This record gives sequence, structure tokens and C-alpha cells, in this order.
Amino acid sequence: MVLGTPLTIGDLLQPERFITQTINGLQAGFVLFLIASGLTVILGILDVLNLAHGELYALGAFIASSVGGYIVGTGANAIVSPPSGFDPVSSFAFVGVLILIALITALIMVPIGAIVETTLIRPIYERSQVYQLVLTFAILLIIADIVTLVWGSDPQQLAFSTKQAVNDIPSFELVGLGNIPTLVLMVILVSLGLGVALFWFFGRTKTGRIIRATAIDREMATALGVSTDRTFTLVFALGSFLAGFAGAMQFVITRAQTGMGEQALVLSFVVIVVGGLGSLRGAVVGAVVVGVLQNWMIVINPDFQTAAPFAVMVLILLVKPEGLFGTWGERT
Repeated sequence: MVLGTPLTIGDLLQPERFITQTINGLQAGFVLFLIASGLTVILGILDVLNLAHGELYALGAFIASSVGGYIVGTGANAIVSPPSGFDPVSSFAFVGVLILIALITALIMVPIGAIVETTLIRPIYERSQVYQLVLTFAILLIIADIVTLVWGSDPQQLAFSTKQAVNDIPSFELVGLGNIPTLVLMVILVSLGLGVALFWFFGRTKTGRIIRATAIDREMATALGVSTDRTFTLVFALGSFLAGFAGAMQFVITRAQTGMGEQALVLSFVVIVVGGLGSLRGAVVGAVVVGVLQNWMIVINPDFQTAAPFAVMVLILLVKPEGLFGTWGERT
């Protein structure tokens, strides 16, 4: 291909390029699912359209940069140093360290979410949604300014040696796809594992069933002795956990930078509209569709990368306005 020649759909249909872009799209889609699942859980149960959710995701990415900077490094003060080459024990142990960083980040986000819900969100549950939109937009601006104040406006990212330590692990090159880094596979598997755990939590645990019952019939759940205040705090904290974990995964694969929350929020809205308001299964399908479609557009025509997900959303709204999987309830 001559440099500067426009790419076409024929270029995407080349087997290696198609598989590469699809795998990259799956990685982006699973991270987007973690963001959108937190937003859809809060919307489906609390009935609050949380405009600050994208900034919680960005905050998670920056917290991960600080946690990662403290734990991983090459200096004498580092707790863990990345291996210089592939070793089955040390390399996979290092992957576990990166996952631990994401978990620590997500756990830090839990009390942050709980404090936001109890002090700011709870007093306006009974008010018009206009108050909720204005308040959550204000929280968005506050979090964005806090991020800039604490971390500055420069992007934060892992050292090259840290990423290379993971990419040294053989993965896609074993099947002839050496241009896809192992970090992509790590993010896909970790995000998929957390997604499975989320479905298990809502479908198999007592707490998950209580949350779903509260979403279906709040008055009946209250009559049966369920504390809606504690349930709502738990749900908002869970949404913050998912946003923080997604931010940490995004930091590992790329970087943490100001403005990343706005794009994530907009795409999350597309995901929950396509999948159905409050549907976790819909969030999975919607996120994968958006992630893969955007990565296909990078090859076909980058100018349509932003517009393509919205075109799908409009089509879904015209054909099935309630989304692919309807609303939160008996089906998740």
C-alpha cells in the first residue's frame, strides 16, 4: 500500500488486519463495558443519570498511575521491578502485580463513591431529574479540577520497561499475530473475568438478588425490610469500583490523561441505549459493538470513527426503542 493512499473496506477484509482490528476492538469494548456497566447499574437501580461517571473513570486512571508508580519501578525504592525478559514465573507474577494495582485502585474508589452518594446524591433522590443532572454535572467539574490540581495536565503512563515486561510473554505471536501486544490479551481476560464475576454477583448472591429486587419494586423491597439507603450506597460504590477498575485497565494499556472521562461517558450512553437501559447483557453487547466498530473504522475511514457508534444507536432507536435487551428487571 502506497503511503497516503486512502484505506478502504477491502483493506479491512484482509484476514490479518481484520483479526487485529477485531481483537483491538474487543479490548476497547470490554473496558467500555466496565465503564458502562457501572453507569447502567446506577441508572437502573437508583434511577440517577450520573454525568460524573466518566470522571470517576478518569479519576481511577490517575489513581492507578500513583499506585503503579509507588509499587512498580526500576529504582531502589520500588517494591517490584519488571523482569528484564520472559520468565514463566516472574513474568506471570508481574502480570498479577498489575492486576493488583487495578484492584487497589478500584477499592480506593469504593469509599469515594460511598461518600459522594451519601452526602451529595441521596438528598435529591425525590427531586426532579433536572436537579440530578445539574448536581452530577457539578460533581463532574469538581472531580476534573481535582484531577488537574493533584496530577497536573500532563498525561501519566507506565514506563516502557513495565509494558515490555508483559509484552515479552508469548501470546498472539504464537498464532501469527505478532503485531498485537500481550497487554491487549491481559486487559481482555481481566475485564472478561470481572464481567463474569459481576453477572455471578447479581444472579447468584443474596446481596445481588436484593439489589435486583429493589430495582424491580422498591416499595415491596422496603416493606420486606430491605434498607434502600444501604442498598443505594452499595450500588453507587459498586459503580465507582467498576469505573475505577476500568480506568486502571485503560491506564495500563495506554495512559491517563485529562479529558478521557468525557469521551468515555458519551460512549457509555451509546452503549446503554443500544443494549437497553439497565441491562447488563445489553451493556456487554453494546460495548463490544461500539469497540469493534470504532476499530474497524480506523481502517475503513477514520473520519467515521466517532460517528459510527451513534449511527448504530439511531438505527436501534428506530427499530427497537427500548434497546436490544430492554430494561433492568428479571433479566440482567
